[in-house]
Amino acid sequence: MRIKIALALMSGVFMMVWIAILLGYIFLSSPLQLIRRPILVIELLSIISFLSSVLFLVEARKVLPRWYLAVPLCASLFALVIVNFWIYFDVEKFPFGDPTSTAEIFWIILTALLSPFSGLVFLSLNGHPDSMNVYLVISCVVSIFSMFSLFLIIQEILKWSSYEPLLFFPYVYWVIVMPIIGVCFLVRAITYKNPGNVLTSVTVGSTQN
Repeated sequence: MRIKIALALMSGVFMMVWIAILLGYIFLSSPLQLIRRPILVIELLSIISFLSSVLFLVEARKVLPRWYLAVPLCASLFALVIVNFWIYFDVEKFPFGDPTSTAEIFWIILTALLSPFSGLVFLSLNGHPDSMNVYLVISCVVSIFSMFSLFLIIQEILKWSSYEPLLFFPYVYWVIVMPIIGVCFLVRAITYKNPGNVLTSVTVGSTQN
């Protein structure tokens, strides 16, 4: 049950744009000013997703032989939490200020890495009675798009040239592609069934042999 909860809550950071928009409409006249400072919502979702990834690791160690594949996502979410604080206190315009700050560059890199690291989480669940092929294919396709977008943006930033024509790619990634991964986490949380203590079973089997 805890793995189900962890998987569901880990989807939060992937839905950050739509959740920020929704909360922006709800609190439009609120002093929270969620539309003006979306990093507040992103930070909250990042913290929730990070803590959920820690919970997933703790519980997955008991039942999944390849639980360690979820470590990169957990580490990247922790780094994202730190970078979000950095952006909130140090960056005037977010995202894509002029010039692009170091914090924003780290933020772009970390959000792009979330997709391939999510694929590793799904891979850690591979071998589970439910088929994982669909999740792995989706995460692979999304990862290719995220890495391609990251390469184009970072290349232009490092050349100190205008990257405005390339903004289409990261916005598509944040608004459409990342939520697809978020939906995969939610669906996986719903369909997940605890296979029992796999590690114990393997250990007992080895001892008997």
